[in-house]
Amino acid sequence: QWKQLENLYFREKKFAVEVHDPRRISVSRRTFGQSGLVVQTWYANTSLIKSIWVMAISQHQFYLDRKQSKAKIPSARSLDDIAMDLTEMGTPKISKLVTLEAKNQLIMASNGSLISSGSQDSEVSEEHKKEKIMELKKKEKLLQEKLLQKVEELKKICLREAELTGKMPKEYPLSAGEEPPLVRRRVGTAFKLDDNLLPSEEDPALQDLESNFIIQQKLVEAAKKLASEADLCKNVKKKRKQEYADAVKKLQEIENSINEYRIKCGKKPTQKSTLTLPGKQ
Repeated sequence: QWKQLENLYFREKKFAVEVHDPRRISVSRRTFGQSGLVVQTWYANTSLIKSIWVMAISQHQFYLDRKQSKAKIPSARSLDDIAMDLTEMGTPKISKLVTLEAKNQLIMASNGSLISSGSQDSEVSEEHKKEKIMELKKKEKLLQEKLLQKVEELKKICLREAELTGKMPKEYPLSAGEEPPLVRRRVGTAFKLDDNLLPSEEDPALQDLESNFIIQQKLVEAAKKLASEADLCKNVKKKRKQEYADAVKKLQEIENSINEYRIKCGKKPTQKSTLTLPGKQ
């Protein structure tokens, strides 16, 4: 019977009716500790379930309106009076149906209940709303924390790029009115050449080869620093290792040229690169 109805609701493809039965004692999580509830459940596609729910809500509203009308109608009345009353009650009934339809439009397509459609049981409705609001606030907080973390990571990447290129990328996140930070280009491969690199009058050709060797030696050191730099992508790391290997190879070729020239001049060969570089590269 309608007077035993506790709630009507649907969730996705599920339609359920909660009926109060004093003969049975149970506890339902949805009713927050109320006892004596029996739940009947049916399953179908979402559109059909929602249609059934809307019809059930309308039937229940008709039951409430009819109950209220019976309480107002006197016991002894003529048929004309009854017809007149029904005619007058037609307009508010239509408006109620329109109001009910408008309320249904505000209810989510995959979620609805007798409580959400305007039941008198507002306490459960408010409690349900509070739970949903708390859940949404918790999700919002987690998303904000994750967003801040990603923004900090993006800032570090942009600063890293600015140190290498000398120019701050446009993707650097800025707050309203915030100016981008000034970053100096990091030159981690700078080196100082020896003062005695100019050719001497003693042997200009040999001095020129020695100068080339010293310059190439500094280039090898710079290439090694670049190749051993952390946080490099796979392609860049591979390219820098190859550049380092090419620089080492060229250094060895210069030393071979120096030794050939020294032997030609009757001097002993040297092993500068083997003393400078740690093993074979």
